[in-house]
Amino acid sequence: MRLSVTRRSDILGVDEIYRSDGAIKDRGLIYTTECGWVDLGHANPHGKGFEGASALWDQIRARTDYLSCARETTPAVIIYKQSMRKFGMEAGVTRRYHVLRDLSSNQEQKSIALAIFLDVSLAFEGLQSNWFFRHVTDSGYSVEDLLSNLIGFYRAVNPGIDYIKICRPVSKERALATWDAFGAVGNTKNIEARPVFYPDPLSECGFPRKGALPPQLNTIKPSVIGENFREIR
Repeated sequence: MRLSVTRRSDILGVDEIYRSDGAIKDRGLIYTTECGWVDLGHANPHGKGFEGASALWDQIRARTDYLSCARETTPAVIIYKQSMRKFGMEAGVTRRYHVLRDLSSNQEQKSIALAIFLDVSLAFEGLQSNWFFRHVTDSGYSVEDLLSNLIGFYRAVNPGIDYIKICRPVSKERALATWDAFGAVGNTKNIEARPVFYPDPLSECGFPRKGALPPQLNTIKPSVIGENFREIR
């Protein structure tokens, strides 16, 4: 992840999201009817080192098991990190967790991974919101951040599903009109991984409102910390 201020020029339309090979671009801002604003950088499951949701999921799959008794009884150590860089400096959140190796199912693996992912994501957004970083970025708890992170997580654990398509991106004209009518995404804060929907300024009046996730982005419930995993302090 990077320390940056999302700009109007980052906005893409529905016909600009996919590369010629069909892959989703890893940068850009889109507006969607089912997920609100989505940052394709945050929704990218891959990242440097321990930063991408895919790296977290790879650790969980490699170090825990549910098909047979685990070969080791000591808890697995899982490390997950999110960071930002600016002016040659880096700041971030890195946390370490003990996770039981012998789990009940693949779904439990996903639930623990999601709990860790959200724990670090919330801590990272809080870091960006503190008094020091507010001088250089408005990104902390920006309206699209946590929801976009969640999409990246689902793309990591269920790579065969096109969650961006499920969110139903709109035209560039409508996305730009939404930005112009309601302001930059960083102006609206959102402390939940839930979408915020805006009226279509081309045809509607009204105000932004919180909404529900598409069902496909609500199939995994985060585990409760302390049951089968805990943070190493």
